[in-house]
Amino acid sequence: MRYLILNRTALTMRRYDLWLGPEHEVVLVTAAAAVPKDPAERAAVLAGYAHVECVESFHFDPAVDRLALALHEKWHFDDVLAFAEFDLMRAARLRASMGIPGHAPEDVMAFRDKFAMKVRLAASDVPLLPFAAVTYATDVLDFVAEHGYPIVVKPRRGGGSMDVEVLRGPEDLTGLFERNPELGTDDGAHLLAETYLDHELFHIDGVLVDGEVRMVWPSSQGDTTCLDIVNGLSLRSSLMDPEDPLTEPLREMTLAALEALPTPGSCVFHAEIFRDRQGDAGLVFNEIAVRMGGGMIEDMLELGFGVKPHEVYFRSLGGNNPPEVPERPLRIAGVTLFPPRPGTLVEIPEECPVPDVAVYKSYAKPGTVMSGAQFSTDKIASALATGGSRKEVEDVLAEVHAWFERAAVVTDAV
Repeated sequence: MRYLILNRTALTMRRYDLWLGPEHEVVLVTAAAAVPKDPAERAAVLAGYAHVECVESFHFDPAVDRLALALHEKWHFDDVLAFAEFDLMRAARLRASMGIPGHAPEDVMAFRDKFAMKVRLAASDVPLLPFAAVTYATDVLDFVAEHGYPIVVKPRRGGGSMDVEVLRGPEDLTGLFERNPELGTDDGAHLLAETYLDHELFHIDGVLVDGEVRMVWPSSQGDTTCLDIVNGLSLRSSLMDPEDPLTEPLREMTLAALEALPTPGSCVFHAEIFRDRQGDAGLVFNEIAVRMGGGMIEDMLELGFGVKPHEVYFRSLGGNNPPEVPERPLRIAGVTLFPPRPGTLVEIPEECPVPDVAVYKSYAKPGTVMSGAQFSTDKIASALATGGSRKEVEDVLAEVHAWFERAAVVTDAV
């Protein structure tokens, strides 16, 4: 098989060539930032590919599509693979243009477009919050008139919690309209509105291979949310205990959503489900993507299960000795991310003294002038922890949070 892989993730984390195996030819088109700068390390991670193209401007660059089609004229690819949120449609369009079977653009759109996704899920009785497409300002006003405040407005094809807004009253409409002037144009905006729920967020991550579930496991973000990190607060997540009464319902709801959508037979996936904190709404489905969750979820799953989800996928795809995935985690693992906040970073610790922290990393240097987080995965430091239960892990992460808040020093922005 000849594969074209579109990549923007650090290649030290994704050894596509090794996982697929030497009997396959793999051509890589990668963002230059994903390639190690050290010459020896760079040579090592690129050695197994039949051909490599490094692209400086990768995000939304149409030159990548042109390059891919030119490479196809020489290599005659059997498949095009991509695993980043903003490359899924690009890969689908390329497959269609190349005449390669696989996940078609209209299938991928059912995952990329949150409104199209929710329409399909609603038709299959997957529980959802009230939602509506928002094209014009009147759509927002009509939705509020029907459902009241608070509401959430977000891009239909966004990612990483970018540009997600919670409107709690009429005073928030002014800011929304200022930031989205297309709501007043004839062409309109491409947004989604839904009622806001005071919730605990669960994410469910896994791997499908030829229609068989190899992994599907829920995690909880506890009392933190993805929007917290954009507002400068830390984000935490922990694998659920096998005996937790919510573990199986979360798994079942995720598989029901995959069944309701045009899911490829083989993929990695990341779903989000809300639980009502205050009322009796119970579990309601938010969204699902056919790619791995960000924010070091992949690292947390590897620590908990002892296998890399992407390695399971690629080795299975290539028939190259895929590892067995345990039915339940070998240990409970969790992760916390510390986002940048506006100001100058004066001090940041290089090591973490908290017991049961498996890995701690800092990503910024003293003297860095920071703005706020733009994505829910932005971070200046992170920690992975293990324990015998979710509570033990959450206690460790809480201790890490308290320690980091004391140890890291940021002066306020002027």
